[in-house]
Amino acid sequence: MAKVKDIESVLAEQAVRKAATCYSRGVDRSDLELMKSAFHSDAEVRYGSYDGHYEQFCKDVVSGQSGMEYTTHTVVNEYYDIDAANNSGKGEIYVLAFLSAGDSEYLVAGRYVDKYDSRDGDWRISFRQYIYDWSRTSDYSGSDPNSLFEALTYRGKHTMDDLSYQTLGK
Repeated sequence: MAKVKDIESVLAEQAVRKAATCYSRGVDRSDLELMKSAFHSDAEVRYGSYDGHYEQFCKDVVSGQSGMEYTTHTVVNEYYDIDAANNSGKGEIYVLAFLSAGDSEYLVAGRYVDKYDSRDGDWRISFRQYIYDWSRTSDYSGSDPNSLFEALTYRGKHTMDDLSYQTLGK
């Protein structure tokens, strides 16, 4: 099960991982184009709150989180079954999302169950099913009561104004 099939499969898995991280970074920076780059042009998503073409979903996510203080999507565990010879694969990615909206902070655990395809050597998500596992909600404090992080002056932003774009670009 954990045996490497061939080098092409390892490279394909790395390309799939990049697509997954482009999605998370795109969400967290409200970068619509980066978020969309994770998907093939005909990809479908199923979240329950939205089932359909990925592009509208991405637009809805970016516009829906404009009032949020922050989001952080963290990939925790990854399982991939890539068949590079047939340009296809599937996987399950565990994700923890930290969000703040209004007077609340949320920790949400779920999984992305994906199908991947390579088209002309370009690996992307062709289908994504989100499975919600659990969540925790607390009051938003927005503060550092013990001043543990006071000296950390470079602060992240939930937009494309984030400092990471100075180094990484788009």
